[in-house]
Amino acid sequence: MKKIILLIAGFAFASMHSQVGINTSNPQGIFHVDGAKDNAATGVPTLPQQANDFVVTSNGNVGIGTTVPNASAILDINVDGLASGNKKGLLGPKVALTSQTDQVTIPSPATGLLVYNLGTGGLAYTGYVFWNGTEWRIFSNGSLAPGKVESIVCNGVTLSPNTYTAGVPYTGTMTVPYTGGNGGVYGAQAVGPVNGLTATLSPGNFNTGSGTLSYTISGTPTVTSPVTTTFPLNIGGQTCAATVGAGGGISPGELLYYHGSIPRKTTSFLMSDFLSDLPVLNNTFRIDAFITAPRAFDGTNATTNMAPRLYNITSSDVKVWVSEVSTHTGDSHGANLLIFPNNYAEFDDGVYLTQARNETVTFDVTTADNKWFRVYYVLRIDNKSTVSNGNGNTTTDSNTADNTLEVYISIQRLY
Repeated sequence: MKKIILLIAGFAFASMHSQVGINTSNPQGIFHVDGAKDNAATGVPTLPQQANDFVVTSNGNVGIGTTVPNASAILDINVDGLASGNKKGLLGPKVALTSQTDQVTIPSPATGLLVYNLGTGGLAYTGYVFWNGTEWRIFSNGSLAPGKVESIVCNGVTLSPNTYTAGVPYTGTMTVPYTGGNGGVYGAQAVGPVNGLTATLSPGNFNTGSGTLSYTISGTPTVTSPVTTTFPLNIGGQTCAATVGAGGGISPGELLYYHGSIPRKTTSFLMSDFLSDLPVLNNTFRIDAFITAPRAFDGTNATTNMAPRLYNITSSDVKVWVSEVSTHTGDSHGANLLIFPNNYAEFDDGVYLTQARNETVTFDVTTADNKWFRVYYVLRIDNKSTVSNGNGNTTTDSNTADNTLEVYISIQRLY
């Protein structure tokens, strides 16, 4: 009976002071529990003292680990007072949802309800999800419906760094474009090892429409670039072979520019005899040309002195298709060509190139790996003259010794 009287008296005393303190005579809110009973009798508790406190303020804010919960938060959990190595996190409820629309495991879930899905009940995704009113979604608002794509653009795959060396550990990123994504989820993947390399993909969501997947490529390769490595990909309901490791390439839409200069020559030559950095198409074909000299440097009439060529710089036979877009002869020598190693295809032998006449050449190349390139040649003879011949031009010049061949080449990846 005496204990009951004392308890009633205690509540009456607390009501008079409008605050209740448990393990503390110095409550910092309407209701204050000092878990470790380590607060001082007066003043504001220190951060380490607040670390074990629970407070409800007069505004209804709740603080755990703090006696001063942020005014904007209905619940403020603070671990600043806990020493490094003893800090703690917030553990949410764990469930095993059966699907992205499961309303049985948790009946009538409220919009915004947050749970941690274990991934063992039918919905494979593991992690925190929330109910958006019609389905469970991940924090980024991505759908948990099975992910699908219309196509994987394997001929647009890139690797960075784009080369590797046998026996040297390698880590890089393979970027794989896709189209027609439905916004759904895809799981983690590990493809390989192939040539000592493994392609791994973290789980995520496809974009709605087009996007890219980023695979981490790692391992110790057993081959050296330009020997390629092909990863068989199967994701989003589509499959393709992603080939990487050949070295620098051109991405879809990218345009590569080149300029070189060759002094006057008296005998015919290949441009690569004097320009060692001519562009290489698809790590396979050197863009080159055969020039008839000295007629090209000295001539003033309409003569054909330039023949574009593609040289196979690999050690294997390579198939290619070439179709000319514009040139003066309209020749076409490029259907179903099989070019042997260190050999070439000459697909036009009638291009004007002299002091007075020059023509541009544009041709399309499609390769056996289904890539489409457009190559632009603009070659011109510059006679260096700055003196008019009386007709408002300088197409001829008696001093041919300083003439140069200016080479401009562009390559654009169209597909």
